[in-house]
Amino acid sequence: MQVFTSVIVLAIFFMAYIFTDIRDYKERKVKSVTSLAHVIGINSVSTILFEDNEAAKDILAGLKNVAPEIVRADILDKHNNFFAGYLRPGAANPDTLLIKYLKEPVFKDTLLFVGDNIMNNDELIGRVSLVVELSELSALKKSKSEMAAILLIAALCISFLIALAVQPYISKRLLYLVNAIKRVGQTGNYDIPIIDNGKDEISVLVRTFNNLMKEVNESQQRKDEFIGIASHELKTPLTSIKGYLDLLNVMEDKEPNKQCVQKALESTHKLEKLIKDLLDVSKIQSGQLQLNISRFNMVELLDETIAAIQMVARTHSITREDDHEDQMISADKEKIEQVLINLLSNAVKYSAPESKVIVSSKNNGTELVIKIRDYGIGVPEDELNQIFGRFYRTKNSSVHISGLGLGLYICRDIILRHKGRIWAEKETKGSSFYFALPVGVYAEM
Repeated sequence: MQVFTSVIVLAIFFMAYIFTDIRDYKERKVKSVTSLAHVIGINSVSTILFEDNEAAKDILAGLKNVAPEIVRADILDKHNNFFAGYLRPGAANPDTLLIKYLKEPVFKDTLLFVGDNIMNNDELIGRVSLVVELSELSALKKSKSEMAAILLIAALCISFLIALAVQPYISKRLLYLVNAIKRVGQTGNYDIPIIDNGKDEISVLVRTFNNLMKEVNESQQRKDEFIGIASHELKTPLTSIKGYLDLLNVMEDKEPNKQCVQKALESTHKLEKLIKDLLDVSKIQSGQLQLNISRFNMVELLDETIAAIQMVARTHSITREDDHEDQMISADKEKIEQVLINLLSNAVKYSAPESKVIVSSKNNGTELVIKIRDYGIGVPEDELNQIFGRFYRTKNSSVHISGLGLGLYICRDIILRHKGRIWAEKETKGSSFYFALPVGVYAEM
């Protein structure tokens, strides 16, 4: 930006310099040619009075040696009729109408048209018109432009060297601030102060950023505390409500009363899941989410989870396409099942009825990769890296689809705690969600 600004400023000054020089040249040329026309006019007074055309032509012919840059010269009488004229040999005839009705100096292409009145005792008796070739103007423009270009290139190089010299003080500090902001956006960790001991505007920006991050971090902590407390407080009465509804469901056998109880139970289950997600988020934020590692068969867990989801998602077809029978892995079985349930539930939730969901697994030697492919509304390309954020919901999400945007956030944390990877890819129709777990012995982070 420094180099660009310097070049723009210098280019403006060079253009102003060239324009001023050309303007001065034109003004000098007009004065010089006007003076010559005035001299010719004085010498031509007698020729006009005595109507001596030959003498007037001889005066004009002398211009060939005195001013070879003159293309054409004319003497007109007081009625604006041509009295005598001269045309430089080999030259093209200029605009006759412009010569005849010329009132003030005119620049046209590479020619200058100048006229001057011929006076005799304060009486207008004629006019002299000269057409001058401005060959010097083209040479002047070329030389000035070349000089300006050379100076501009030199200034560009010098500005670039100066910019390189000051970059460590300005650019690197700004880039460091930008990278810090990116880290905050990627990690969600607002407690990352930036140290800068300068006293300029960048330092003010850094201090403002630090204060803002401090306020955001405090607000985030208060929000997390509220979520944790609210979730725990809601869990106890919800358990009682669910118990009473279960009892009522057993006791009630008349319709539509039983149907109402079952609908209430379904809503209770949804509320229970939301509270569980909020509790998991609270544990994640406080670092209290623990893993109970055990050795289990991943293929069996896939089949069990698919069967459980298929029972409640009868409008969708969930199938496993690989033929593996044993895929032993060390992980927290309950947490991995939670990840599978979240991903499969999302695949069903964001797909139209009668859609299919395909589950597959692949062992590449170091990782066991699980893929869940759906044919739903899909995830936009620019949101693939954002959907695993806390409380984030895609722009394509319908307002009628319930959720707080916590499921994928919890899935990501669980997989990362297993030293694994989780990501999503956009498909032609729908999307694919992947997570990979280490096949070797699990080492606690």
